[in-house]
Amino acid sequence: MMELHKCLEAQNLSSDEREKQSELIGLLCGCLQVIIQKLGSSEPTKYVFLQYADQIMGLFYRVFACRNATAHEEAMLAIGALAYAIGADFAKYMPEFYRFLEMDLQNFEDYQVCAVTVGVVGDLCRALEDKILPYCDGIMTQLLKNLSSDNLHRSVKPPLFSCIGDIALAIGENFNKYLMYAMNTLQLASELYAHTSGFDDEMTEYINSLRNGILEAYSGIFQGFKNSSKTQLLIPYAPHILQFLDSIYMEKDMDEVVMKTAIGVLGDLADTLGSNAGSLIQQSLSSKEFLDECLTSEDHLIKESAEWAKLAINRAISV
Repeated sequence: MMELHKCLEAQNLSSDEREKQSELIGLLCGCLQVIIQKLGSSEPTKYVFLQYADQIMGLFYRVFACRNATAHEEAMLAIGALAYAIGADFAKYMPEFYRFLEMDLQNFEDYQVCAVTVGVVGDLCRALEDKILPYCDGIMTQLLKNLSSDNLHRSVKPPLFSCIGDIALAIGENFNKYLMYAMNTLQLASELYAHTSGFDDEMTEYINSLRNGILEAYSGIFQGFKNSSKTQLLIPYAPHILQFLDSIYMEKDMDEVVMKTAIGVLGDLADTLGSNAGSLIQQSLSSKEFLDECLTSEDHLIKESAEWAKLAINRAISV
């Protein structure tokens, strides 16, 4: 912390020295991130370092004032680690931190900074849960704007989809106000990325990462609404989601990650909608085949997800 403070205080530097200083600031933020993760992982050490949390955040705010992408990226990652360690109490930093978060979500030029910031929104959702609600209007608006932009580097798109799921999971039925906009975006994207025929391996891999992001968003939304009084709002979207699952199953080009997420979504749909989903799943073209294939998978994570999905589907059908 003292070294970082010293770097931030340095004045009258030549452009070469400033570049070296920015690199050092980035490395020190990276070092602090590892220290935060290590000390935050056990209660006795966590208590000690939390006494420095205000000072650490103060230093990170000053790093954001440096116009350097690498330093920004490292400070963002360290803040994500700090939020994870502090949990719900991180809410006290949000009023000041939010403006930096918003600024970096809009940073299309340094797209790695944007990608890291999207990941940090996920960390904040897990740490703050529904305490992130006051900031969701701004965050959701920016996420949807980013997804519809042609100017943002394509590598940022998959985590943007996943992030919608993180928000839904954190705020539960309060996601209702964003539901229509989010589902419209996901529906358009799933139609676009259902098929990969004619693409090379690299493009197929990228499309699979997009599919995984879309499925993670659906999963977060269904889990977020589970046990709420508003689950019926999801019913109109179920046929389209099942159609998407049918399409990607028929393509036979899912990787293991997508397969696990997809069978999980089938389970989430049955689990949240119950009898409302039962008949739809029975009418689905390939749900049974897909489930059977996952149940016999050699990948234990896919098999585990499939066994849970089978229980959820059986419950939904028998109601």
